[in-house]
Amino acid sequence: MFFLALIALAPPKFPMTIESIMRGPALVGQAPRGLRWSADGSEVRFQWAKADGTPDPRYKAYVVKKDGTGLKLGAGDGPAYEGPARPKLEQPEVIVYESGGDLYLNDTVKKTTKRLTETPDTESNPKLVAGGKSVVYTLGNNLYRINVDDLTKTQLTDLKDEGDKNSPGASKGTLIKTPAGMKSGTFALSPDGTHASIDFTQFAAGAKRADVPNYITSSNYPEMISTFPRVGAPQSHNKTLVIDLENGSTFEISPTKSSRVTGLRWSPDGISAVAIARSEDHKDEWIYGFDEKTDKVSVLWNEHCDAWVGGPARGTFGWIPDSNRFYFTSEKNGYANLYSMIPAGGAPQPIVTGDFEVSDVRLDAERKRFTFVSSEGSPFKRHLDTVPLSGGPHKKLADLTADEDSSYAIAPDGVTVAVVRSKPNRPAELFVNNVQVTSSPTEEWLAGPWIEPTVVMIPSTDGVKVPTRFYKPKDWKKGGPGVIFVHGAGYLQNVYDGWSHYFREYMFHHVLMEHGYAVLDMDYRGSAGYGRDWRTAIYRHMGGKDLDDEIAGADWLVQQQGVAKDRLGIYGGSYGGFITLMAMFTKPDVFAAGAALRPVADWSTYNHQYTSEILNNPQDDKEAYRQSSPINFAAGLKGALLICHGMVDTNVPFQDSVRVTEKLIELGKTNWELAPYPVEDHAFTRPASWTDEYRRIFDLFERTIGSKRKK
Repeated sequence: MFFLALIALAPPKFPMTIESIMRGPALVGQAPRGLRWSADGSEVRFQWAKADGTPDPRYKAYVVKKDGTGLKLGAGDGPAYEGPARPKLEQPEVIVYESGGDLYLNDTVKKTTKRLTETPDTESNPKLVAGGKSVVYTLGNNLYRINVDDLTKTQLTDLKDEGDKNSPGASKGTLIKTPAGMKSGTFALSPDGTHASIDFTQFAAGAKRADVPNYITSSNYPEMISTFPRVGAPQSHNKTLVIDLENGSTFEISPTKSSRVTGLRWSPDGISAVAIARSEDHKDEWIYGFDEKTDKVSVLWNEHCDAWVGGPARGTFGWIPDSNRFYFTSEKNGYANLYSMIPAGGAPQPIVTGDFEVSDVRLDAERKRFTFVSSEGSPFKRHLDTVPLSGGPHKKLADLTADEDSSYAIAPDGVTVAVVRSKPNRPAELFVNNVQVTSSPTEEWLAGPWIEPTVVMIPSTDGVKVPTRFYKPKDWKKGGPGVIFVHGAGYLQNVYDGWSHYFREYMFHHVLMEHGYAVLDMDYRGSAGYGRDWRTAIYRHMGGKDLDDEIAGADWLVQQQGVAKDRLGIYGGSYGGFITLMAMFTKPDVFAAGAALRPVADWSTYNHQYTSEILNNPQDDKEAYRQSSPINFAAGLKGALLICHGMVDTNVPFQDSVRVTEKLIELGKTNWELAPYPVEDHAFTRPASWTDEYRRIFDLFERTIGSKRKK
């Protein structure tokens, strides 16, 4: 009886099968999200979808006390904390406001109200200028000024976009007209109302979008889904004009080759403004400054990269309150770091610098500090830090992880932090005061033999050591098979101290281990988390150093772990699918089998933003596209190839796999197969599709390099 009772109390054993692991969120749930503290700091509100056995567990509202206890369903009581409080401003004696489409002036001392406009049109965004003598406002898509004493109106701009009209009774000042072929956009008025900036855009003409056919429709007719213009297509251009509203003078911010200028931001004192611009070839980024006193535009900062300017914190910039300094991020020293400058120029002042990555920079004006996510200490870890606005020592608030579900919320006290973080063998969960609040997976999943894969540094062909997750079977025997998994996205980190972005593949690797396979998962060159040189090592040759790293991994499995040289396989999706095709076509003697999932076959048909950064434009750099596109090397195929692709993929069109299929047919190749998925987009959503795809991958490996191979 005692023996039977022990059996009854024993935890369930997780069934390590393809069907079981591909249940996805039904097994592991969905990570907590939307963290918000209550205004009094007594509780944390959040959304959470605990695994409940249903195929798609739904998010529900939860609340937990600040000490991590008392978890319950509900939205919480009282107002939520909206972040650091803004400085309290003194009530001005005179205020201007809009009501019902007209403008009013209110004297808070005399307690009188004066109506400034009475028209059928809608005047809005009023601002007192000239010491309260005038009001600048917008009507339609133009700026106007009204004299407070006699209510005379002056039209300041004449931007003739469709639907605009002039204000009745307005005299014409020195009008600023829309540049030919451009459309006006956002206004930004200087704090003193003497200047304004206007963004203008020239939209690309003739940029045809790549349509994707959807075959499974309610009409039973194929329907087209619009996606993106292909790389090299005409691009939109823009520029920013700064206008002196007193005399109509204009000052243009439109650098050579620039395709995009961000909205200009005025300093707190209204004397200066800054804007970021980026060159069309992605190799330069400038910070432009405008000085209101001298009406001059100047380049305050230029960052150049022979490959492309980028990094995890690109585009971060703003003004430091109560100062004449602005802050920005740069990779100029090789890593994404944080700096500040004064508009007069000169050398930037380091705020957070070092051989590590800074991201998610936020300004906490109330506490005169920045908060930011840092990888200082290890590229495999992340932590939330603070630093004074002027720089100096930084202080850690909480440990984070590098997985996509990692998030945080700082309490009103500025010290206590609610964090969503994970472990290599556990999904992301909510922690409050370092107390684990949630447990998302099912008990069945928790009973599984989930390991923390070992992180090893594998020397590549050029001696550079590549971070790698290594999955080794318990009863490993030399001469067994090995598989390399290639993560997608290109610029993504998948080797870190946390739950993998690819949790289904993480579980699939356990299936492979149970069948005697050793598995590698590498952060090849081009991956995120390791600085500029690592990120840009694939410039002009995708399938170059990144593939070399995977080949080095294969050699390491053979030389260091005893994997049989003729029993190597490779697989991956998206960018990983691309690398798999390149491996099978250009390194045919290394891998006996490969599974390319939703792979890019020809970079000249991919989207512009991603591809042009790395390979330039196809019309300008034909060699980069030739040497980077797998379809050009299909004749090299020797091993067994499986291609799997969703037919309504709006990221990497199914057309890529169709073209490779036709190429293989023309070449007379027979050792390949194509599995199309008629209702799936780039990321599969149905467990049945995931199961079918990975069953095919497993069968491919089993019959070519596994237990069912012909010896």
